[in-house]
Amino acid sequence: MPLKPVIILAADLPLGLKANFAAVLGMSLGRLRPDLLGGATPTGDGIALPGITTVPLPVLCAPLQDLPGLFAQAEALPLRLAYMRAAFEARDYPDYTARIAAAPLADHAPQAILLAGPRKAVDRICGRLPLLR
Repeated sequence: MPLKPVIILAADLPLGLKANFAAVLGMSLGRLRPDLLGGATPTGDGIALPGITTVPLPVLCAPLQDLPGLFAQAEALPLRLAYMRAAFEARDYPDYTARIAAAPLADHAPQAILLAGPRKAVDRICGRLPLLR
């Protein structure tokens, strides 16, 4: 089954945070689904460039208050990731994991999410959201 991944960012975030959160989610996708990364490609002069994604990865925006609902709607998808506010507030990864473990999912505030699954299922959830501009 072809996988359609999308990143959805809180629309009101500053541009630098949007770039950072999208990068973090993209790295996580690459770790979880290395099959989506292409092999190294040599340049004409023989320099090997590491592989990049083999699938499009659109970056969309939604109001911050819509992200929890979008994340919940994606529960049945094969892959959903969230960049929670706890990650932004944490000093390091152990602090982040402690903050996440201290509260149920409903108490966490996603700032960005990544959804991936069959095209139709992903489009039903976020097909009307605008691209990041």
